[in-house]
Amino acid sequence: MRERRRDYELLFIIPPIRIGDEEIHNAIERVSQAITNLGGVMTAINHAPPWGRRKFAYPIRAYVEGEASRRVFTEGYYVLMHFQMATDRVAELERLLKLNDSVLRYLLTLVETRGAARSTVAPVKSFDGAEPEDEDFEEDEEELDVEDVESGDEDDEN
Repeated sequence: MRERRRDYELLFIIPPIRIGDEEIHNAIERVSQAITNLGGVMTAINHAPPWGRRKFAYPIRAYVEGEASRRVFTEGYYVLMHFQMATDRVAELERLLKLNDSVLRYLLTLVETRGAARSTVAPVKSFDGAEPEDEDFEEDEEELDVEDVESGDEDDEN
C-alpha cells in the first residue's frame, strides 16, 4: 500500500531558558531530527524576524527539565518549519513533541493547496433539486453620468 505524504507546517516555541545560539540551534536540530527519523522531508526552517524571540500575550506555566515545580514564562523563541510526512506518522511526531523538553508549545497544521480544496467542494443545489444557475448581475444600460446628476440635466432634451 502506498503511503500518502502531505505538506505540514509546525510552529513551536523554545523556552527562554535556552538563551544561547548554540542551545537554540540544538533544540531546532532535535525537532528536525525527529521529523527526518519518522520519514519526513524538511522543506524550510524559519526563525528569522518576525519570528525569533517574542513576548507572549499571556504568561505560560510549564515544567523545566531538572526543576520540580512549574515556572512562569512571558516570552519565548518562535520557530516555523515546513515539511512533508506520511499521514500515519503525524501522531508519533506529536507524541515526540510533547515529550521534548525544549518545546514549550507547538502547533502542527496541514497545508492544503488551493486547487485541491476547490475540487472537493460540491455545488449547492436549490430547494427544488435543480442545479443553481449562474446569474450575471449586469448593471443597467442607462446609467446616469455623474455630471448629469449634479447639474440636474438627466434626460432633458429641449
